[in-house]
Amino acid sequence: MIVCAIKDLERYVSLNKNFAKVVEFLKNNDIESLPLGRNDVDGDEVFISMQEFEGKTRDVAKLETHIKYIDIQMPFSTTESLGWRSMDNLTAPSQPYNEADDIAFFDDEATSYITLNQGECVVFFPEDAHAPGIAQGVLRKAVIKVKI
Repeated sequence: MIVCAIKDLERYVSLNKNFAKVVEFLKNNDIESLPLGRNDVDGDEVFISMQEFEGKTRDVAKLETHIKYIDIQMPFSTTESLGWRSMDNLTAPSQPYNEADDIAFFDDEATSYITLNQGECVVFFPEDAHAPGIAQGVLRKAVIKVKI
C-alpha cells in the first residue's frame, strides 16, 4: 500500500508498466469532472470508475481484494477513511472471488485505517485487503483500476 499526494504518483511509475498512463492522464485531464461510471484511459489496461454514494461506517465497510488490478483511490467531495488488512491474514471470503468483477469480500476486521483528504490517494496492491468508502455524507471519488 502507498499513501501519497496525487501529485506525487509520478514517483511510482517504475512499479507497473501502466502507472505512466495514469500519471499522464492526471496531468492532462480534470479527473473530478469525469461522469459517474467507467471511463476508459487505455481499455482494460487502465480505466477509472467514478463513484458517488452515501458514506459508510467502519462496521458496514467490508474488506475486499483484487487479483488482476491495482486500485488507486482518491476522494473528491469529503475525507474518506479506508480500512486495511494483509491478505495473508484473511479468513475464508464471505463472497468468493468473482473473476468477472475481480473482487472478493471478507468479514474480517481491518487491522488499521488511513484517512485521505482531497488531493491525496492510496494505492492498493493485490496483497492489500481494503475497506473503502468510510465517510460522512455523500462521497464522490475515483477508483483508478490498473492492470497488473
